[in-house]
Amino acid sequence: MTIPRPRTVEIPRLLHVSAGGLRQVTPLLADHDFDLGCVLLGSGPGPSRAFAEGVANGLRAHGVRVLHHSHLAGRLDQAAATAATIIEDGVTTALAVGGGRVIDTVKLAAARSGVDFVSVPTAVSNDGISSPIASLVGRDGTRASHAARMPCGIVVDISAIGSAPPRTIRAGVGDLVSNLTACLDWRLADREGHEQYDAFAAMIAESAARPILDLEELDSSSSHAVIAEGLLLSGLAMAAAGTSRPCSGAEHLISHALDAQLGPRAALHGEQVALGCLIANAAHEWSQAAVLLRTFRRLGLPTSPEDLGMSRSQLVDAVLAAPQLRPDRWTVLSRGFRHPDDVEQLVMRAFDDGSPSPRRLPSATSASAL
Repeated sequence: MTIPRPRTVEIPRLLHVSAGGLRQVTPLLADHDFDLGCVLLGSGPGPSRAFAEGVANGLRAHGVRVLHHSHLAGRLDQAAATAATIIEDGVTTALAVGGGRVIDTVKLAAARSGVDFVSVPTAVSNDGISSPIASLVGRDGTRASHAARMPCGIVVDISAIGSAPPRTIRAGVGDLVSNLTACLDWRLADREGHEQYDAFAAMIAESAARPILDLEELDSSSSHAVIAEGLLLSGLAMAAAGTSRPCSGAEHLISHALDAQLGPRAALHGEQVALGCLIANAAHEWSQAAVLLRTFRRLGLPTSPEDLGMSRSQLVDAVLAAPQLRPDRWTVLSRGFRHPDDVEQLVMRAFDDGSPSPRRLPSATSASAL
């Protein structure tokens, strides 16, 4: 009898979720044996910069040398330059204080240069706060995913998250709930012989997402904690699987297709993923699809392309293009839905439950600079 080799999963040695967590970053790092000889701190040019300055001041008050890069915007060239700084200046720990663009930039730089990385999100718009994947824009203007490492530490300040634009929280819900459809795709790929399903990683991903279905609102600190903790577990699911599979399926491919089609007019990633999630549910004919649609309506997530300022024809084009973006990732869209008429019918089923659609969501500009 052959005994399977034990699974090894790298997990953060620091995980702290609380109100006022930003004020505790320095003692938390010291208590968890992070090397504070020289700390690189990355932030964006927007609201996250003020939060990052507070963290930097706390570090300097304890005699820590801090290099603050406050211009990070999720570009691959910035990650390369940050990695060079880490190597040239002898940085011992890298922190990112901000949204997903900032976190992914420093995450990849730290992974390539071999130093510990600590994620300090000020918004929960996607699962990048804890995932081992960095999504960055290259020189050609297209976004691509790069293998990195799960953060060695994660500090979530619930108060900071609550101060972010509300649509970032809704986007985080969209990205988190998509674990459910991603796992449906994963099981399908396994049944049809395209990929091996990992029940353990899928269990973590689905357990992270299901509490969202019970939320009644997105305004309270308790709701923000549920979302943050779910996104942290999503990162663990990806680390356990060694792939983004448990948290990324057809719905993510649809969002990537929208990014390519709309460019700077694209909505937040999690908002587009929410639409893609409803489409994937309809394609799978999932028994809980109506429950998810009602949840989205209750929490104010987009439930039609018009909610995000796009037309149904644009969304149909994205669904048609989605399977070609990653032919190696088998999803429910890989089985068919290649004719515009079929996709139009699918989109109609995804969004039509007889309930009125919520009003159109506000512009994404207020959330883009985190």
